[in-house]
Amino acid sequence: MLDATTTVKKSEHQVSCNLDDEVAILETKSALYFGLNPVGAHIWQLLDQPSSVDHLCDSVVQHFDVEPTTCRTDILRFLGSLQQAGLVEEVA
Repeated sequence: MLDATTTVKKSEHQVSCNLDDEVAILETKSALYFGLNPVGAHIWQLLDQPSSVDHLCDSVVQHFDVEPTTCRTDILRFLGSLQQAGLVEEVA
């Protein structure tokens, strides 16, 4: 279960590319394709290095017009979806 202190990173089973302010991701095991909007793309870029949920929230709040509490809830849901799709994994 993800929480504010969880650190995540990109899975090795994906490839991605930038498309202007968006990102396209291909999960290589299942061949599923995902598209990320500018906020998701910002988070994805931060995941080039393992990052905590708190670090991701701080960055999103600085770059986008969103309240910290809403941001944390949305990022936890977003990362949960990415984790379920095999695109990110927790770092011990």
